[in-house]
Amino acid sequence: MATGLGIVGCGYIADSYAATAPFHDGVAIRAVYDRDPDRLARTSATWSLPTAASLKAMLADPAVEIVVNLTDPHNHEAVSAAAIAAGKHVYSEKPLAMTGAAAKRLAAAAEARGVALAAAPCNFLGEHSQTLMKAARDGLAGKIGLVYAEMDDGMIHRTAYRDWANRSGAPWPARGEFQVGCTFEHAGYTLGPLVALFGPVRTVTAHSALVIADKQTDPPLPDPAPDMSVALLTFDGGVTARMTNSVIAPYDHRLRLFGETGMLSLAEPWTYASPVRLSRPATSRLARLAERRLGWRPTETVPPVRKPALPTRRGVPTMDFMRGVAELADALREGRPCRLSSELAVHITEVTEVVQHPDRFAMPYSVTSTVPPIAPMPWAAA
Repeated sequence: MATGLGIVGCGYIADSYAATAPFHDGVAIRAVYDRDPDRLARTSATWSLPTAASLKAMLADPAVEIVVNLTDPHNHEAVSAAAIAAGKHVYSEKPLAMTGAAAKRLAAAAEARGVALAAAPCNFLGEHSQTLMKAARDGLAGKIGLVYAEMDDGMIHRTAYRDWANRSGAPWPARGEFQVGCTFEHAGYTLGPLVALFGPVRTVTAHSALVIADKQTDPPLPDPAPDMSVALLTFDGGVTARMTNSVIAPYDHRLRLFGETGMLSLAEPWTYASPVRLSRPATSRLARLAERRLGWRPTETVPPVRKPALPTRRGVPTMDFMRGVAELADALREGRPCRLSSELAVHITEVTEVVQHPDRFAMPYSVTSTVPPIAPMPWAAA
């Protein structure tokens, strides 16, 4: 029988979960709730989903086994804490909380209550990330020693974001995004695959800045977050990564792993069908000249571990948002550790806070949390 889900929060991201839910037989949305009646009604009507009269009513509903917390980030901690106290398993949108300390409190509360706690992003469970990780494990580029991870989104405040709305009519939450910050919003998409592949981050040296304070909102933002960050991360296995996040530099989401004999690269961690490529270093004089002047190098596409399970058609997100929830449901049903563990969620939150707010910590910062080994997906393990 499918695990019952209760979705709290019917904002912009809720449609991405509703749209990908039908691709997972192991979960079923039993109720949705939002404190805004109009937003709740639109989401319910668009996706033909039952509604809960209140958060309290949802938490009292025995048909709801996992609460999917899609509220705005500053409310994540309170809503997840209420669900945990009610004895519900929780899957939270990222970030799990706005500080590492708050994330640790949630994890401790879940453990004490005997419920599971997991958090997005789940992109490292995607076919593209699993292909990249398998290629690295198999040594296609030799031993990996260096990583460049870019999450630059361009100057979003100069785009037509005011016209962005999901299928249910919810607008893109610009003010919230600018106040939460691009590092808290996006670093997890990089950290998830890297931690899954290399183990926990051990030290962080970071810098962040608010480069453009005026994001042209009306009214102006009282407390915009840093709009760029750069960090050097060292992992358990000795790998060093340079991670950048910004809404300043032009769009660039490349994830590049540099090994002793080549480079593995992924162009878009938000697209499960994004190909993984293997490049060899230039050896001849002519190839070296082409690399220096044209940026060309011998490159081949790595065969994907499997065809993406998510259909590539209009109306379906390029990233399977519900896969993380399904992974939690499967783990509970099978009595095994969830790949999206509370330890991983706490770890990502701690590292992200240090990168976004390095002024709060002495540098280099020694990360206090850790993560147990994360198994590859069954179809990517061979």
